[in-house]
Amino acid sequence: MKKQMITMMAAAVFFATLSIASVHAQNAGTVSVSIPFEFSAAKKTLPAGDYYVRRSIQGAKVDMEIISKDRSQTVLLTIHPVHGIDRQTQSKLVFNRYGDQYFLSQLWIAGRSNGEESAKTSRERSLRSEMAARAIKSESVAIAGKAN
Repeated sequence: MKKQMITMMAAAVFFATLSIASVHAQNAGTVSVSIPFEFSAAKKTLPAGDYYVRRSIQGAKVDMEIISKDRSQTVLLTIHPVHGIDRQTQSKLVFNRYGDQYFLSQLWIAGRSNGEESAKTSRERSLRSEMAARAIKSESVAIAGKAN
C-alpha cells in the first residue's frame, strides 16, 4: 500500500512537471515589436506598425505567426531553426532589405542561442538576383523587440 502511494505520487509529480513544461514551451517565444516600415512576410505585404510575433507549435510543426496588435493583420510562415554562436541578449526580428523593400527573415528570442528563419519567397529571390547583377548589396536590418 505504501509502495503504491509513493508510485502514484511520483507519477503525479512527473505528469505535473511535464504539463507545466509543455505549456511553457508552447507559450515561449512571443515578441512584441514596433516595425517602422512596410514589410513582406510569406507572400503578404504588411504595413508599418506594432506586432506580436510568436512561434506557433502544433505537434512537430513549428510556424511563425505575425499578428498586428489591432488584430487587423495576420500571417503564418513556415520556419526552420537557425543556429547562432552566442545566446541572444535581446529579442529581435531580422529583415533582408533590397532597396526600399523589406522581407522578414529571422526571429531571435533573448536567452536563446537558436533562432527561427523563414524561407525566401520567389519575389525576394528575384530581387536579390537583380541587385546582385547590378553589384548592389542587400543588407540586414534588425529591429529590437520585447519578449513577452
